[in-house]
Amino acid sequence: MTALAGSPRTGLLAACAALLAAGCALFGPPEAPRRAGQGELVPAAPGPGRELPLPPPLPRSQQQGAQELPPSRGVVGDDRLEPGVVLAIMVTNEPALSVDRAPVGRDGAVFLPFLGRIPASGRTPLELASALEQELARRGYLRHPQVDVQVLAQSGRRAYVLGRVGRPGAYDLPFDRNVTLLQLIAMAGGLATGKADLEADPSAIRLVRTVDGERRIYRLSFLDIVNQDHLAADVAIQDGDVLFVPPKQELFIFGSVRNPGGFPLSDGGRLRIDEALSLAGGFSETADREGVLLIRRTPQGAQTYGLPADPMARADVEVTANDTIVVPDRAIRRVFVLGAVGRQGGIGLDESDLTVTKVLALAGGTARVAATNSTRLIRRGADGQKRVYTVPVATIIETGDVDRDPVVLPGDIIFVPEGFF
Repeated sequence: MTALAGSPRTGLLAACAALLAAGCALFGPPEAPRRAGQGELVPAAPGPGRELPLPPPLPRSQQQGAQELPPSRGVVGDDRLEPGVVLAIMVTNEPALSVDRAPVGRDGAVFLPFLGRIPASGRTPLELASALEQELARRGYLRHPQVDVQVLAQSGRRAYVLGRVGRPGAYDLPFDRNVTLLQLIAMAGGLATGKADLEADPSAIRLVRTVDGERRIYRLSFLDIVNQDHLAADVAIQDGDVLFVPPKQELFIFGSVRNPGGFPLSDGGRLRIDEALSLAGGFSETADREGVLLIRRTPQGAQTYGLPADPMARADVEVTANDTIVVPDRAIRRVFVLGAVGRQGGIGLDESDLTVTKVLALAGGTARVAATNSTRLIRRGADGQKRVYTVPVATIIETGDVDRDPVVLPGDIIFVPEGFF
């Protein structure tokens, strides 16, 4: 048995799991294959299976559209006092009227000797000092009072940072100045770039903010701010904001390439097929360049597409994060097994008349969540067209109907979807 180099990440199963789900409208009603005398896969009625379609163009990336920015806080100064701020209020030469620590209460007022509770919330420290001077003079305590108001502690306003940053957590926001998106990321230790896990995706930062009583999510790009001078996107952070820095997603490339595996790609990033294959070192010497397949998530579930045999037409196809490219092999006698099985990879055809059920046994069997009766076999016919067939594995095993268990051929791809699709 020959396994694919570079075992796929756990995320591959999730990326491929919905591929060709039971009842998938793309391929129409399931067609059960059967064996012929020479080991060819001859489909049962009504016909020779469905040809795999070419992939449709990718939808426009959100990165290419107009970026919606969260609303600003308004024109009120950022140094306005609010509940939770702790003040030091000093009246010159009058220690009896001074207060070392005067918190602004929930009612927005501070307590001072002889004056009682004085409104403070919404005022700047200078405005509060002026109001206190007027009140002391009005009540006849002092003729020409001089009051100084200093902030000892912040108001308790916080923002929260999650995801791929150096130090996720909650961060206090100063009341007297703005903290912007870039500054908050810096406070959180910057974007994570460690190779032990996927690095941060600076192009897909999410800001969760309450606007008019409704929670909303805004997508912002660190790269647009620092590389494209889009300074408007360096928004001021507000109390209760949640900033999430996601990891980069992966593009998966398996089969007859030099370095198969998963490759980080920014959310919404685009690569042409040839650019993507170069990440995996390009085709191997025995790659079936005309039989390349693309597995893609769509709103309708994961779909499988054939790629144009013409190299020029194939080069125009774009792939994105969470796509999976499978490159069959012409020379090596093996089949490829993906999905809800014990071991994904290549299975060598060391025995004659290996069938789908036998190949699945060599792949470690199917997982508990496998929809075995929706197993798909993808094969390129003599006319060069790739077709897909449904193999009811569970029924074959239960009934012993071996005529419905097709013999596999080199280059076949077997996919076992998960049962919840």
